[in-house]
Amino acid sequence: MADDGGVVTLVFYRIGNKWWKEPALNVISAAAQMSKWTHVELAIGATSGKNGEMTNVCRVFNDDVGVELAARTGRNPQYHYLQLGCSKAQERAMLTFARAQVGKPFSNIAMARSLVWPRRTDMQSFFCAELVAACLRAGGLIDEISNPGAATPEGLYQLYRT
Repeated sequence: MADDGGVVTLVFYRIGNKWWKEPALNVISAAAQMSKWTHVELAIGATSGKNGEMTNVCRVFNDDVGVELAARTGRNPQYHYLQLGCSKAQERAMLTFARAQVGKPFSNIAMARSLVWPRRTDMQSFFCAELVAACLRAGGLIDEISNPGAATPEGLYQLYRT
């Protein structure tokens, strides 16, 4: 059976010019990384919703929902998209991994540690870049010995930008 190829898209949120209107966590994240990127998500596959929105967007926020697979319109100018090619098998592996993480909580502590003393990812909770890096590792797009707990939005951007 031929593998026609798959796709994943990194979805980066950049802090706005009116930074004082941003959530405090975004401002702190940007300052700590010395970066404009404060958040990252991963859209897995090329399937779109009935209105053209991206589907299977794996993300986690500091809220009661935790990890989720959601839809995203792609219309917010604060977001930047980097599309990565992969095999269909890699795409399926990332989607399977993402589905198994749904509902797991956000970790403030892991996010705070990521720059100075990264934890070894425990797969029980995540911060945004850790979740995305773990998905990419499950699909073979990041080395299997890497530690997703050390990932940052800026680091992922630098790794995959063209």
